[in-house]
Amino acid sequence: MQVFLDNIVFSIQKAGGVSAYWYELLSGMCNSGLSIGFLNARPGSDNIFERKIDYHRFNCIRESWIPSKYLRYLPVRYPLPAAAVFHGGYLRVSPQKNILNILTVHDFAHERKLASKFPRGLANTLQKAYGIRRADGIICISDSTRKELLHFFPGIDPAKVKVIHHGIAGDFYPINKQLPVSCSLEIDLHKKFILYVGARRNYKNFFMAVKTMELLPSSYHLVVIGGESWNKNEISMMKEKLAGRYHIFPTVSQADLNILYNHAFCLLYTSAYEGFGFPPGEAMKAGCPVVTTSMTSMPEVVGTAGLMADRADPLLFAEKIRSLENDTFKQQLIIQGLQQVQQFTWDKSVQETIGFYKDCWNYKFST
Repeated sequence: MQVFLDNIVFSIQKAGGVSAYWYELLSGMCNSGLSIGFLNARPGSDNIFERKIDYHRFNCIRESWIPSKYLRYLPVRYPLPAAAVFHGGYLRVSPQKNILNILTVHDFAHERKLASKFPRGLANTLQKAYGIRRADGIICISDSTRKELLHFFPGIDPAKVKVIHHGIAGDFYPINKQLPVSCSLEIDLHKKFILYVGARRNYKNFFMAVKTMELLPSSYHLVVIGGESWNKNEISMMKEKLAGRYHIFPTVSQADLNILYNHAFCLLYTSAYEGFGFPPGEAMKAGCPVVTTSMTSMPEVVGTAGLMADRADPLLFAEKIRSLENDTFKQQLIIQGLQQVQQFTWDKSVQETIGFYKDCWNYKFST
């Protein structure tokens, strides 16, 4: 069975959840013994995950001379061998009828009108619809996403849909906080701080995190990691509402992020919509309590180990955070989180994906 993986997602993002997923998946595939080919590889990429890949070991195919910013919206143009498996990490499928199309669906934020506006949002929804209808097998990254898929596409056969959760990277783990740590960030790890990780706009509800902080005592600080570039209005808001109580780190290493998770009072994840959501899983794996919502996939990720509000509401978030001042209760949640996150491994995700390839391939070509 020949497998061709489309790496065009690395040209769309410099980082991000989909890139992390695709990197971990293809890393596992490369050690699986399968015959692997890469489409749209970019040695010297500016994507933080693609830079880790040694493409010299593999069959790399230049699909087309069309620039990737246009190619990403087109069906695959390269002719694949008969009975090959094509897996598009970001919505693309092949129009060939004699190959197996596998598609990963991450979320339906555009269909919910929660993400990019016209025309990009329309292009995403049209491309996704085309891919879903052409796919022989569809991977959903959570049961929440599977339910949305069947809601928006009720004609899809549920038998060709499989939920395969993401793994959580081994970069995150509890450390002995009594020992000195080597952190490159300028921050006092002994202060009581709440961690916010990732994108801030639209349904991520970062302004809810700021409002939550306003409801908490001044001894609480907010540490914001990653996300989009900060604009003047955002900086002004932080200076006005949280003067002297916030720290912004646009980029951090995985090692430093693990240290922050370990020392944070909790992770505050205000998102109202997630296909999966890496930060809560990373936090739990590092022994950091999670405060989030009970919306979409969050109950799947945090289980009973997270403090979940039934809606994105600063009053509810602040109440959950204050409950963690009970150290016995907090330690119970940390233990539950460490247990909960054990089910999310990349090895499990890769093996389930390979098994799904084989099941779909046998159904299409052996019957």
